[in-house]
Amino acid sequence: MKEKVLFIYLLILILAGCTYAPLPKQNGNAGTEKKLTKEEDQESVKTFLLIGVDTRGEEKSRSDAIILAKYFPEQEKLKLASIMRDSYVKIPGNKTGYNKINAAYYYGGRELLKKTIQENFGVKVDHVAVIDFQGFVKMVDLLAPEGVAVNVDQEIIDDMSIQASVGKNVLHGEEILKYVRFRHDNESDFGRVERQQEVMVQLKTAFINQISSFEGMAALPSIIEQGLSYLDTDIGLKTIMEMGPKAVFHTPDTVETLRVPVEGSFKDEIYPQSGAVLEMDYTKNKKALQEFFSKK
Repeated sequence: MKEKVLFIYLLILILAGCTYAPLPKQNGNAGTEKKLTKEEDQESVKTFLLIGVDTRGEEKSRSDAIILAKYFPEQEKLKLASIMRDSYVKIPGNKTGYNKINAAYYYGGRELLKKTIQENFGVKVDHVAVIDFQGFVKMVDLLAPEGVAVNVDQEIIDDMSIQASVGKNVLHGEEILKYVRFRHDNESDFGRVERQQEVMVQLKTAFINQISSFEGMAALPSIIEQGLSYLDTDIGLKTIMEMGPKAVFHTPDTVETLRVPVEGSFKDEIYPQSGAVLEMDYTKNKKALQEFFSKK
């Protein structure tokens, strides 16, 4: 890396916390940077967990979306991995043993879900952000005030009562929520995961366009503060507000995505305590997820 900085990237800030790397120590000469070792470079790249929660005011709820994010600043590359909510995993310390991964959040909140991901896939989560449906709606309208362009088919329109026509439409918060939640077609949850990732990438583009002007840069602190009000995250506001403007200069050129379980590594099963699940080849999926995040 040319420099090691605190940086905020929109997609992770708003939808999964913020990537954090400490500032380099100076050697006594102002403006002189300390060169990072390979180990320090690796340590500066953090993994973030976005949890989308299906809640309507209940004390407990299950996670509707589980997305891991990792940004490689040197390559200006963002990687997003979605873990399907019906993935059948071992939930640490739970009396039922194995269950759907979205049950981990219900039983023990973010900490148990983090632990479940680490023990099943060997991926350490550094920071977490939780957002519910209403927060997501507000976030979409904040980041993409002009809307998000997506292709809509008749099945989605009829099933979700979306105000749109068949083909490309520009949708806003409430309609985008319906779009990413639809799963009543042949692709089921697999199609929903693809739509979630599609919309996240679109939000990134819309946000960068929004703050690429002088006026946008001036409005950035307000946008960050408002966005954080929609999240429950372990990233401090002070850290984000101090380094927010750097986001403009550290945006990723590419976004790579992965879905877990990966193709050809699972089968449909039904268990009494869980219902219909995706039973995975753990070795194959653990390897796929680790390689995805380790390869630059």
